[in-house]
Amino acid sequence: MTTTPSEATALPAAFRALPLQDVVSAPGALDALPDVLRRLDARRVTVLHDGARIVHDGRDVVATVLRLATSPRAGTTFVDDTLVRRTAHGVVLDEDTVDAATIGCQGYDVVVATGGGTVTDLAKAVVAATGARLVVVQCAASVNGYSDALSVLVRNGAKRTAPTAWPAALLVDHDVLAAAPPHLTRSGVGDAAATWTAPADWYLAGAFGMDAGYDPEVFRPVQEAVARLRAHPAGSPEALSALVDALTVGGLSIGVCGTTAPLSGSEHLMSHLLDMAAMARDEPHDLHGAQVGVATVVAASLWQVALDRLDRAALETAVLSPPTDLRERVAATWAVVDPSGRVGAECWTAVERKLALWAERQDAARAAVDAWDEHRATLRGLTADPAVPADVLRAWGAPTRFSELTPAVGEDEVRWVLRSLPLMRDRFTLPDLLLLAGLWDDALLDEVLALAARHGGGF
Repeated sequence: MTTTPSEATALPAAFRALPLQDVVSAPGALDALPDVLRRLDARRVTVLHDGARIVHDGRDVVATVLRLATSPRAGTTFVDDTLVRRTAHGVVLDEDTVDAATIGCQGYDVVVATGGGTVTDLAKAVVAATGARLVVVQCAASVNGYSDALSVLVRNGAKRTAPTAWPAALLVDHDVLAAAPPHLTRSGVGDAAATWTAPADWYLAGAFGMDAGYDPEVFRPVQEAVARLRAHPAGSPEALSALVDALTVGGLSIGVCGTTAPLSGSEHLMSHLLDMAAMARDEPHDLHGAQVGVATVVAASLWQVALDRLDRAALETAVLSPPTDLRERVAATWAVVDPSGRVGAECWTAVERKLALWAERQDAARAAVDAWDEHRATLRGLTADPAVPADVLRAWGAPTRFSELTPAVGEDEVRWVLRSLPLMRDRFTLPDLLLLAGLWDDALLDEVLALAARHGGGF
C-alpha cells in the first residue's frame, strides 16, 4: 500500500494479498490523484459523481478532481464526468440506475468515483460490467464500503449485497473528511458501532454450520480501531483517524472474506429493512450508518436477552421442530409495504435457501447444541453492553433512538422491522435461531426494547 492505515492498526498477512494495495490515507491525500492515475497508465478517464456539492477549503472537490485528473502529471489524454441520476431517495442502486451509469461510463479505461458510499458502490458495479479500473476518492467517513469488492444493490425492491469489483486505488483525504457535513461523519460512527454486535452473528452462523468462513483475525484490526475511536474525545483528530481506520480496514476485512458478514449482522439488516419499506412507500429514509447506529443499540440488547433465554431445550426445538409456515409469514410481512407481492417473492426465495441449508446442516447444528455453553461464552465476548454503542453515538451527536432519525421512525414500524428480521435474506443471524427455537415473539421484543430504552435506545 502507498499509505497504510495508522500503525496502531496492524493488518494480518491476508490483507497483503488483496487486489487493493494503492491506498493513500492521510491529510492532503487528494493531491496524490495525478500520481495514482499515472501508475495506472490512465488515458480516458471519467469522474463519476451524483452532483452533490462537496466543498473543502473553499474548493469544490469534484472540480478539484477533474483539474487534478487533467494535469500533465497524470498523463491522461481525455477526462470527462458522468453524473448519476438522483431520486427523492438519493441515488437508488436499482437495475435502471446501474444500467444507465454503465452506459455512461462505456469507453473509459478508468472511472474515478467521487462522493459517498452509494456512489462508490455504483462505481464498483459499473467497472465490473465495463472492465475499467476504479479509483475511489472518498469524500466522507460515512460507511465502510469504500475499500471492498461488494456493492449493496436493489434487486426486485430488496436490498442485496453482490460481488462487484475491487477499486484499483483509494484516496482517503482526512482534510476532506474533516470538512464533510457532520451528519455524514456521525453516520460513519454508526456503521463502525456495528463492530460491537455483527461479529457475534457471524460466529453464530459458523457454529451452527451456516457459514464456513468465520475467522476472528479478519475483524480484530477493526475492533482495535473502534477501541481507539472510543478512547479519544469525539470529533478530535485522533478520533477521526481512528474512525477512518475502522472504516477502511473494515472494508478490507469484508474483501478478505468476500462477504459483509464480519461487520454486518442484524443491525445492518434493520437498516436495510427501513430502506426497503421507505422505498416501497416512495418515502425518504435516513443515512445507512445513522440507522445502523440506532439499530446497534437494539442489537446489543437483543444479544443480552437472547443469551440469557437460549438454553439447550430451546435449541433442540430449533433443530428438531422448525416452523412450517414461514412462506405464509414472509408473504404477509411484505404485503404490508408491497401489496403486489414482488418484494415478498424475492424475500421468500432468499429465506427458502436459508431453510434448505439449515436442513442440510443438521449435524453441525446438533453439535452446536451440545457445545452451547462454550459457544455462549464466546458470544458474550463478541458483544457489548448496549451502553457502549449508545455512549459513543451520543458523544458524537449521533442518534441513538429510532425517533431521532430523519425522518423519525415510529414504534409500529420499528416493531415491523424487528419481526421481519428473519424473513428477508438468506444469511443466518441471531433472529433466525430465535425464530427456529420458537422464541421470536412480541414478548421477547418487548424485553429487548425495554433494555435498549434503559440505555437511551429503542423508539
